[in-house]
Amino acid sequence: MRLASVASLWPGMKVARSIYRDDGKEILRAGEILSKSKIEKLLLVGVQFLWVEDGYLSNTESQDVVAKETRAAAVRQVKSILLETRETGRLVIEPQTLYSTVNQFTDQILAQENLIFNMIDLRNQDDYTFAHSVNVCILALMTGITMGLSRQELTVLGAGALLHDIGKVKIPDQILNKPDSLAKQEFLIMQQHPVLGYQIIKESKKLGDVPAVIALQHHENYDGSGYPAGLRGDAFHLYAQITSIADRFDAITANRVYRKAFPPHEAYEMCAASGNYYFNQEVVKAFLYNIAAYPKGTVVELNNGMIGVVLDTPKGCSLFPNVRVFLDEKQQPISEHYEISLLDKAGLSIVRVLQYPDE
Repeated sequence: MRLASVASLWPGMKVARSIYRDDGKEILRAGEILSKSKIEKLLLVGVQFLWVEDGYLSNTESQDVVAKETRAAAVRQVKSILLETRETGRLVIEPQTLYSTVNQFTDQILAQENLIFNMIDLRNQDDYTFAHSVNVCILALMTGITMGLSRQELTVLGAGALLHDIGKVKIPDQILNKPDSLAKQEFLIMQQHPVLGYQIIKESKKLGDVPAVIALQHHENYDGSGYPAGLRGDAFHLYAQITSIADRFDAITANRVYRKAFPPHEAYEMCAASGNYYFNQEVVKAFLYNIAAYPKGTVVELNNGMIGVVLDTPKGCSLFPNVRVFLDEKQQPISEHYEISLLDKAGLSIVRVLQYPDE
């Protein structure tokens, strides 16, 4: 089993893991054989990646840091909150329902503390904002745990992360969904969403100051180049920094109407270069500690010419996954696949990502 981009699928391939919409409805079930129409359907709804059976990852199981059912329920919850806020103009929420979702995430992350986050994006274009908010919350909580935040602090961080984009409910759809670059005036309107989010959360008088500050500051930068206030250094709240780096990583690894997604290893490199520029270096280190630059199922070429598929990644060693090799240095098939740890092999590294092994 391995991860493949939907754009590279072909008829006859076998689905390894079921795919669900945000409402929990199954799009494709595990075991189905792909047809041209099924692949076209996946492309139409914006699914980016799919687990397929190919024999290279047999006898290995995939684990999620948060259960699919828990994540799907959270996406539905965020969708309900944002749509109701858009309709009524105000945030009507019982904080405990939000805290309960965050605490479920935290419990599951802590129960699987050795798991690393594999950016496997099965959302569709229509639910981007809702699934994005949930991904940002999970990534923020993993970072907060690495930085030693208490359970109470994590609950506040998670609530703010789930609602960080709530101000977008007051931005016109023609700007939010514009497929081209925004005009200057449109960009100025878009830049209002952090302030609008702050106001919405503050006016609810139920979640306290910090979630509102997270919404307000999640587009600030550590060097003062962000907006809306151009904050610099520690004036950029720690929880807002954590949410912001999670927001950027998830956003750039998602397909948008105006550009294609960046692969996880490129997004990792972008974040790694942002220390003391966009974020405090300690925040960057804690965030990247939990990220798989090469998600399980990625086919890679090593610097000695060998080709293999990523099995998993040791936590804190994002660039040094364990790889199952199936083509030798001359890129010829080997009769018995074997596993190597890049962490233990000095001088051995990944030079490029391949969607499929060379024939």
